[in-house]
Amino acid sequence: MKLEIMTVYKNLDGYILEMEKDHANYEVLWDKYAIQPYWEKISQWAPCDMSDRKPKAIKDIGKLKQQIKLMQKMNLDIIKSEFTKIVSELPNYDDDTIVIAIYPLDDENITVKEQQNGVQGINVFGNILIQVNPFAENYLGWIPYVFAHEYHHSVWGNYWHVIHRGCTGSLIEAMLIDGQADIFAKSLNPTLNPTWIYQISKKQEKELWNNHYCKLLYETDFDYIKYMFGSGEAGIPWCAGYFFGYKIIDSFRKLHPQISVKDMLEMSSEEIFAMSNYHEIHGFN
Repeated sequence: MKLEIMTVYKNLDGYILEMEKDHANYEVLWDKYAIQPYWEKISQWAPCDMSDRKPKAIKDIGKLKQQIKLMQKMNLDIIKSEFTKIVSELPNYDDDTIVIAIYPLDDENITVKEQQNGVQGINVFGNILIQVNPFAENYLGWIPYVFAHEYHHSVWGNYWHVIHRGCTGSLIEAMLIDGQADIFAKSLNPTLNPTWIYQISKKQEKELWNNHYCKLLYETDFDYIKYMFGSGEAGIPWCAGYFFGYKIIDSFRKLHPQISVKDMLEMSSEEIFAMSNYHEIHGFN
């Protein structure tokens, strides 16, 4: 499988120049220089509009210039080599080239900077956006992890949306998609410990599961943002859905180590959950 890396961060001179000349509409200029030249290729496989996944404009030009200067020092040969190794661990179901667009990420996004190590990944129906804030500590070490997570999504999506056409859209499926992706990424980066899969205590885990998640597992009409990314108003911690997805897959893997990542990817979420014995292991309802 071929990988094509688009280094968008290297091609923002026009955006910076026009922003420095006057106080033009920065969102229009960002679309002109950072989105339009690339979006058609990035979203080429998408069956629907995915404009909500476009990288957000960066208004602070001073910081953007500093970010680009730091990102220019990234060794793309090493990065691509690491990406290639990851792909070899989980072959896809076709040989279509995967496009990986690397963007700078606004320093005002404190959540990504402080809790996601400055690196955010987004899947655009098979192709991948990686957004980087080089002001974050050890951001380089997290780029392969984020790529592995998003690449697993690409392989899962290819199977369940294109080949098998059996996705359900349920909450348990949403959680286990990310749980599998994190298990895969962490297996290749064992020294990294993502905040989002370790931030909830045992007591909180039981309360959240019994009060919220166990009641909605097979629902398809649920608030995705609330149950995957959390809600302070509802008392659901940040990225709780990711946490539960990882915990369930971890339980499954401990009970069934003989089942490969690829084999598990082809199992339904309902089957994986049933075989994980997550309820029984943790003594939940």
